Amino acid sequence: MKRDGKWRGSGGAALSISSGNTRSSSINLTADAARVTPVNKLTLNSQILGSRSESNGLTSTTANQWAVSTRYDHNISPHVFGFGGLNLNHDQIKLLALRSVVSGGLGYHLIKSEDHQFDIFSGFSYKSDKYSGSGIYINNQLRTSLNAAEVLFGEESTNKLSETVSFSQRLVINSSLNNTGNRATFNASLLVALNKTLSLSVTLQDRYDGFVTAPLKKNDILFFTGINVKFGG
Repeated sequence: MKRDGKWRGSGGAALSISSGNTRSSSINLTADAARVTPVNKLTLNSQILGSRSESNGLTSTTANQWAVSTRYDHNISPHVFGFGGLNLNHDQIKLLALRSVVSGGLGYHLIKSEDHQFDIFSGFSYKSDKYSGSGIYINNQLRTSLNAAEVLFGEESTNKLSETVSFSQRLVINSSLNNTGNRATFNASLLVALNKTLSLSVTLQDRYDGFVTAPLKKNDILFFTGINVKFGG
């Protein structure tokens, strides 16, 4: 990853459509940007996912969610860094009108070079949830909102495998301090450059929400392929 202070990023799109006895369509849009210097790093990430299905004349929404996040890292020493972040997301199926998460802590660069980087980090986060409709049941109580302090642990890596192939992954675990359920997110992406601007992307995401109750599942697993467009310096 170049550390020259220039903004770099990519935007991607994945679309799927099926037709027959059941019709379905889904779209996933992403945009990511980062500004890296020898001293600090600022990242911006966003995602929109929508999916609908139609069967026997009935149309239903199977996914309607968005997420935006930003994080600032500052190197305290060649290997130690501090970070602070903000995450916002919405998920209609889970009745999550808005989740706001503020986080901060310390991390350690286990590997740091132009082609490879592997970090571990830990800290605290504060989550504020707003639920739509009559709310959801948490610990047998119907709630329209929930605030919780959490301890977070995470690791992430980026690797340039060749001149045209790169791989990145990130795992973050948030453990609630007031017994309202733990959370975890895992993202892994493989990018294969088609030319200087376009890349083929393959992405796997797994999101775990411990507070979710039946009939909803605690895990949301997404797998999609698409085209990414690079922008920036």
